[in-house]
Amino acid sequence: MSASGTARVALLVDGENVSSGYAGKLLSEAAQHGCVTIKRVYGNAARVPGWDAAPGLRLVHAGQGKNAADLLLTIEAMQIFHDAQADVFVIASSDGDFSHLATHLRERGVLVIGAGEGKAPETFRKSCSLWVRIEAKSTEIDKAIAHVFSIMPDGLSIGQVNPEIRKRHAITLADVAEKSWRKYFEARPKLYAITGAGPQTRISLL
Repeated sequence: MSASGTARVALLVDGENVSSGYAGKLLSEAAQHGCVTIKRVYGNAARVPGWDAAPGLRLVHAGQGKNAADLLLTIEAMQIFHDAQADVFVIASSDGDFSHLATHLRERGVLVIGAGEGKAPETFRKSCSLWVRIEAKSTEIDKAIAHVFSIMPDGLSIGQVNPEIRKRHAITLADVAEKSWRKYFEARPKLYAITGAGPQTRISLL
C-alpha cells in the first residue's frame, strides 16, 4: 500500500491483442481499484497503432520476436511484484497464455483483474481474481470500417484491408464476428461491392 493507505495498481496491456480504442475504459477500470501508478502497453511499436498516443500510458517496445510482447509483459509483471511496486494488477488481454501469470500472482495474495474480450478463454478468466469484459459496440466498429472505405473511392484490395483499417482505426479482424474480411463484406451486400477472386479480390463501398 502507498503511504496514504491507497492500493497501488499496475495496468499492463498486451497491445498486440487489445485495441487502443479500449485505453480509456481500461484506465477507468484500473482506477476503481486504487491509484494507478504503473501504466504500460507492450508490443512491437509497428504493430500497435494508437497506443503510442494513448494518454498516460507508456508504450514498451517488445521487438519483433514471436510472443515477445507476452514474454516482456510477464517478466516486468514479476519484477513489479518482487519489487513490491503494486498491490493490484490489471492484465489486459484476451490471450490465454497469461493464465499462468495470473495464477502465479493470485496465489501470492495479489488481486489480479483480467480485462479482455468475449473471446478470452475460460482458463484465463478463471485464473484471475476478477474478470472484466471489454467490448466495442459492433455498430461503432461497422461505422469505423465504412469510414475507411468512404475515403478510398477506388476501394481496397483484400490484402490492403487489414493494414489500412488497423492503421486508421486500430481495428483488426479479431474485433468482428466473421472469420475473414471477405466473409465480413459478404455479410453486408447492401454496403460493399466485391469483385475479383483470391488475392485480386477488391472491396469498395456502394
